[in-house]
Amino acid sequence: MTKQEKAAHTVVNKCLDIKKEESVLILASEPLLDIASHLFQASSKKTKSTFLLQFSYLAPAVQINRAVAKMMKEMNVILAVTSPSISHTDARRHASRAGVRIASMPNITMNTFCRIADAHFEKIGRRSKKIADILTMAKEAKVTAPNGTDLIIPIKKRKGYADTGAITTPGAFSNLPAGEASISPDDGLCQGVLVVDSGMGVNPNGEDQINITIKDGRAQRISGGPMARKLSQYLAKFGPDSRLVAEFGIGANDAAQISGYALEDEKVMGTIHIALGNNVSFGGSNAVPVHLDAVVYKASVEINGRQILRNGKLLLD
Repeated sequence: MTKQEKAAHTVVNKCLDIKKEESVLILASEPLLDIASHLFQASSKKTKSTFLLQFSYLAPAVQINRAVAKMMKEMNVILAVTSPSISHTDARRHASRAGVRIASMPNITMNTFCRIADAHFEKIGRRSKKIADILTMAKEAKVTAPNGTDLIIPIKKRKGYADTGAITTPGAFSNLPAGEASISPDDGLCQGVLVVDSGMGVNPNGEDQINITIKDGRAQRISGGPMARKLSQYLAKFGPDSRLVAEFGIGANDAAQISGYALEDEKVMGTIHIALGNNVSFGGSNAVPVHLDAVVYKASVEINGRQILRNGKLLLD
């Protein structure tokens, strides 16, 4: 079995535990068809009701076609291998509420996909849940990093969420690779400076940089090079709500590696991530059609004065 086949087998048999009587819909953007085909083959061995729907183009921040959204609600399982992500769309949320189990792998690379096979999901799940419980009980998080990130994040009002990779109960949803704990910060209260190591168009091996000054819970100023200008222009399309600090997350996956792509980088143990935009999936009410993650490496995190992460090393295990 190749590494790709092993990863697809892990997703189908371990993460989702697909049964022979279930219907499975694979949503795939054209550039990701190679990965989608491995998932199709693995799922087809479990159920004859496996379908692959290819998107020639899926526009960023645009809701999914109504007919496709209806189809999604009628499935047992959805595998989304898309660019951009469908995680924060109404179609995904409505399907989840209808009991559909969903795994989303937006913009996933083949290397990241293959590493799913190496993940110890039970350990990752326990670690993610432990951090999520800490976030639920917390009032405030303080985040610093060598790159200059320095943030105060009030988190009194909402519950922590653990992304464990276990997608076996009705309505379960997970990003893959999994392994993070996250929470939506209290609206209007986050303050400080966020310096982006990856995500939002930043390449960790490049010289381009994005510096975000956060005041009263919103990205007030975005500075740096060309990517900073592109980010400002992109967010401007969706109005001021696109600048809301929507998510604070901590990576918990010891099999994940720094790849330069936010999907995997935000799961790496020792990283944190901050997202701007839509926070509805985390219990908020900001329904702007955009959600962008910024990852910070080698972070330190204090929760209610207790340090749980120091220079990228988790202090809980």
